[in-house]
Amino acid sequence: MVWRARVLLAAVLILPAGRANGGEPVRLPVLATTRYALVAGAPGGADTARRVADLIDEAAPRIAPLVGTDDLSPVPAIIYLDRREFLAATGMPPRAAVVGLAVFPAGVIHVDSTGALASIERVVPHEVGHVLVGRAVGPAYAALPTWLNEGIAEYVAGERAAQVDPVTLRAVGRGDIIPLSELDAAFRSGGGRGRLAYVEAASIVNFLVSARGETIIASLLGSLRETRDFEVTLEQETGWQLGALEKAWHRSVSRRFRWPLLLSSPALPFLLMLLLFIVGLVRFLLERRRRQEMAEQDW
Repeated sequence: MVWRARVLLAAVLILPAGRANGGEPVRLPVLATTRYALVAGAPGGADTARRVADLIDEAAPRIAPLVGTDDLSPVPAIIYLDRREFLAATGMPPRAAVVGLAVFPAGVIHVDSTGALASIERVVPHEVGHVLVGRAVGPAYAALPTWLNEGIAEYVAGERAAQVDPVTLRAVGRGDIIPLSELDAAFRSGGGRGRLAYVEAASIVNFLVSARGETIIASLLGSLRETRDFEVTLEQETGWQLGALEKAWHRSVSRRFRWPLLLSSPALPFLLMLLLFIVGLVRFLLERRRRQEMAEQDW
């Protein structure tokens, strides 16, 4: 399988802005080859390439059974020691917050290894998750919702409800949670809405796992490979239609975090002041009544 990864990698190892003086494309050398990884990059990045390869070697065999694929051929990866080169190679705008990208159908991951916005320990497993999800669904990849793809990648990268639900909770409390029907589009909006989209996607996948077990991920992807229709797959594998899933997820988050939701409410200071006023008023009235009763007894 290594030869297959080499062929895929050779097809994309060209820096868009990197051309020799004669105008010929500059190809990147392969810096690290392991059982599950084939990592290329600019000369001088050998140490980083080995770290990325080690991360892929840890992630790939762990993630494969979660998503239901037995394709463990090496994951091709390209590392960038300069963020500008990463943005140019991936076609991202200068201010984009993207730090990793899995490109299909080649299944190659591009990694900003500068650590400027996120560590490679966080980025690499996420992108490996995308590659293995792509292998699991095969030709049905286009039918895979972005929110499910990103939610699974967050889940297999190590994100759990403890990290994502409090953020979702605050969005519920503010009333600006993104409806499931708009979630895919929100990933392309960037900024705070784009970040919230990732958090919500991770929260929904965590909910699916808690409600149906971890095997639900492989079941959904395997079924989607056959049906190529996500709504049919969702109802077939979970018994929920999209609207029912959204309502069940909302209830789950609110139920588990009812008190934190109250404590994070902007109305809390007013409620506390009102409570203190009521307590003070009751104490004042009780004290006045006690003094009146004492005055009547003295008389």
